[in-house]
Amino acid sequence: MAWLRAVATTGAPLPQPGLLIDDIGARLLVGGLTALSAATGVLPRIGVGQPICTLAGTLWYLGASAAREAVRDNLQHITGRRPPNRQVREVFVQGALNYWDTLAITHLSHTQLLATVELLGRENIDNALAAGHGAILAGAHLGSVSLVGQILPAFGYPMVGIVEPIKPQGLYDFFVRQREQFGLRLFPASASGLRELLAALRRNEVLGLITDRDIAGTGPLVTLFDAPTRFADGPAALALRTGAPILPSISVRHPDATFDAIIEPPVEFTPGGDHRRDVIALTQAVATRLQYHIANHPEQWTVFQKRWPTAAPGSE
Repeated sequence: MAWLRAVATTGAPLPQPGLLIDDIGARLLVGGLTALSAATGVLPRIGVGQPICTLAGTLWYLGASAAREAVRDNLQHITGRRPPNRQVREVFVQGALNYWDTLAITHLSHTQLLATVELLGRENIDNALAAGHGAILAGAHLGSVSLVGQILPAFGYPMVGIVEPIKPQGLYDFFVRQREQFGLRLFPASASGLRELLAALRRNEVLGLITDRDIAGTGPLVTLFDAPTRFADGPAALALRTGAPILPSISVRHPDATFDAIIEPPVEFTPGGDHRRDVIALTQAVATRLQYHIANHPEQWTVFQKRWPTAAPGSE
């Protein structure tokens, strides 16, 4: 069950699990987020939202030294060189934009969502579901995952995911409500959550899982770019258990505040009979496909923790 903690459907990072906030502070926090969400419903993203997020992301970049160095190290692994400050700062701006998008979900109409997100590779999800075992979308923290993740439910595909439980309950409930706007169903990462995922696959539904961070730290070591790192193996374990195919799926942000939702064909994999080795090999295959997309959009990879256990080669 430990691997279950390593998969989620969140794009913008949630507050850390176990965060303790007193009752008054919790109400103020949720009230503030509700007010910010309301603001995203009346302020245009282009011309107002983007400058606000640029400022917020810059302040975040300047004030969060540990996250700043983690992003710098991550980019160095991706690009093979020490990244300039402007590239590091852009990751924080993209993170701020992702928060804006998450807060704005409940204010988008169905028509607005379809005009904002272009679904590419829909035939891949249809072909996968035709086999009758469900489908597992394995994604990364690229683009605005929370917003773009609404597109399949908006087209009528039953879709579920899991999120890490956080405290206080009101904060958890707020973020879940934001992400269930168009029919996505979210469950806490727990034994009951696992049962919900398996039941969804038996109903030939879609699972949306983010796999590029191993929150629990129990996943296998796989090669990502230039070094080994731990990767969430939940999708591989579920796929081997149920026969559901894994489709690498990512989102990409465009300068005009529109997005591509890209669904690739299923990862080709033939089990060898050793379950543990099969899980590791399939996880590596997923990591390799996601690596391609991260390399193409490194500034949109909003991971603010060191993704590799040691510093990138050439780091000072």
